[in-house]
This record gives sequence, structure tokens and C-alpha cells, in this order.
Amino acid sequence: MLKFIKHEPEFPPIEFFITRFFVGDNCLFEQETKVSLPTLITGDDIDIFNESYVIESRQFGFNEDAFVTVYYIKKR
Repeated sequence: MLKFIKHEPEFPPIEFFITRFFVGDNCLFEQETKVSLPTLITGDDIDIFNESYVIESRQFGFNEDAFVTVYYIKKR
């Protein structure tokens, strides 16, 4: 017989996905959503405010009930 043990999660569930785009130390754009956005990778192009940028790097983290993705970008 398979025994099921009650599982208590260590962390609360993720309720928000926060995506931030930085040019140097300046946050150019931030978006908060209830669903995860498609992930960009190094070298991908993105247009923000009618300007073209390239993804230089990205970082991930958690903050309470949010998953945070930070992209560092530079102008094309």
C-alpha cells in the first residue's frame, strides 16, 4: 500500500511574475503579470518603446510570492 504523507510547502505559491529590463543601472521597463512570459535568451532582439535592444544577460530570483526575471539589454 502506498502511503501519502501530507506535504507542507516551504514557500508560498507564486502569484506574480515580474519582468524587468535594465540598460546599465537604469530600469527601462517593468511588467507584472499573473502568468509567465516567454523567456528570452542572450542574443535575442526585443523592441521597447520603438527602440531595438539585444539581450546581453539575464538573472532569475524569487521575492516572497513573485518570480522575478531581470534582463540586461543594450541598444542595437
